[in-house]
Amino acid sequence: MSPMRRVIMPVVAGVVAATAVAALAPSAQADARSCTYRPSQLPVPGGATAGSVTAMAGGGISAGEIEFPGSVIAQTHAALWSGDKVTDLGTVPGADYTLGVNDVNSSGVAVGYGWELTGSSEGWPLGEDHPFRSRDGKLEQLPVPAGAHDVVARAVTANGDIYGDGYGADPNHRTVYFWPADKPGTVTTPAGFPVGSRVEGVDTDGTVAVTAVSDIEGTTRAYLWKGGTAKALAMPAGATNSTISAISNGTVVGDGQTANFNRFAVLWGKDGVAKKLPDAYGTSDVNSGGLIVGTSARARAVTLWQGTTTVATLSAGRVYTVGDDATLGGANAPAGTQASFPALWRCS
Repeated sequence: MSPMRRVIMPVVAGVVAATAVAALAPSAQADARSCTYRPSQLPVPGGATAGSVTAMAGGGISAGEIEFPGSVIAQTHAALWSGDKVTDLGTVPGADYTLGVNDVNSSGVAVGYGWELTGSSEGWPLGEDHPFRSRDGKLEQLPVPAGAHDVVARAVTANGDIYGDGYGADPNHRTVYFWPADKPGTVTTPAGFPVGSRVEGVDTDGTVAVTAVSDIEGTTRAYLWKGGTAKALAMPAGATNSTISAISNGTVVGDGQTANFNRFAVLWGKDGVAKKLPDAYGTSDVNSGGLIVGTSARARAVTLWQGTTTVATLSAGRVYTVGDDATLGGANAPAGTQASFPALWRCS
């Protein structure tokens, strides 16, 4: 799964039938003819006023953010769900102004960033990002190299290796950082990443997906890195820029952008060929079975694709992520309320 894949899809919450979705879950392909997604609210601690699921892993593990009233702005905490049990992970020590949860693994290790308020300029707050991971029910800052700043943890593997990026020796371009699970308390700078790489996800075989911004014009290019070597993905036809939003089981999804700044969604298969998704404005996630969640171009509605085939358009609050069992994660406003709370939509 991929971190920071926040494609906001605002549509009317409710119960939605998804037709032609036999391919949603590989185990159900033989007999599934249709699917109904129903929003199911996840529990939140008392006093929470809003929240969202932003990452999912196997074994019923989800992670995200929950908000509580604050004196100036809402106080954001990280949260971890195991089935229907919630753990309030709190804030990041030393960087507790706000935070974002980018990924979680099946062991319940959540990663992301906390924001430290350092001052203000003309009434606007100034601050710095700090990377975190969860351990024993709370958050802890990850170490960063001397001189590095605005570092964000973006992806965590099944064994607990963490990848992220921030600014270091090169003040103008992001650098990739790696926190190895077998050497806690250490951080390295892996070689071979393109200049300006931002981590977008890590596949089960160790392939790291990055979007590189390497010039002053802000041109972006999608790359895959493994074992110290990076390979550029094919630029989509008609595009001058490409970005990645997620990678899973060799399938990569992201976006292309034309010279006129027109955006469209893209799928790179295991053969590396770039294919446009039909009526797709953008993507946010893909699971190991190739089920893609994103936003349709015309209706701006939550849409699912299996490969390049549209399988469902949903009415489902805001969706950020999809699990390997085709469960969707995001935020939904319960009946009679305006605030959105963490929710899952299961295929049934």
